[in-house]
Amino acid sequence: MQVVIDTNVLISALMAKTKTFEIIVFGDLDMHVPEYSLEEIERHKEELRERMHIPDDEFDLALDLILSHVTVVNREKYRLFESHAKKICPDQNDFPFFALALAMGTPLWSNDKRLKDQKEIIVYNTKDMANLLLD
Repeated sequence: MQVVIDTNVLISALMAKTKTFEIIVFGDLDMHVPEYSLEEIERHKEELRERMHIPDDEFDLALDLILSHVTVVNREKYRLFESHAKKICPDQNDFPFFALALAMGTPLWSNDKRLKDQKEIIVYNTKDMANLLLD
């Protein structure tokens, strides 16, 4: 199954050995993130690292592990879908994820409940993803 992953999912996987981490690392998914996601993580890296109580090199190692299971997609691949994504996305900060999901014709994995408040993109939360993978 192909799926676009929101940054909040990546951060959840980074923060602890959670169901999210297990799904990303051990699940049978073809996962994609827009390059914007890496920019978001970089902007919050210091805050995340401090919350995790780990040094830079350990943070980078953990991020690399998670990203080794995810394809980072260049903005050029979904740029044409950004205008429509901005119209339908309930949270304007998340329109790049919607644009990529539209471009790929895939669902979005996000724990942001607001993103389900539209009818064009299927949005799964982590519980939904776990249930899909167990079926």
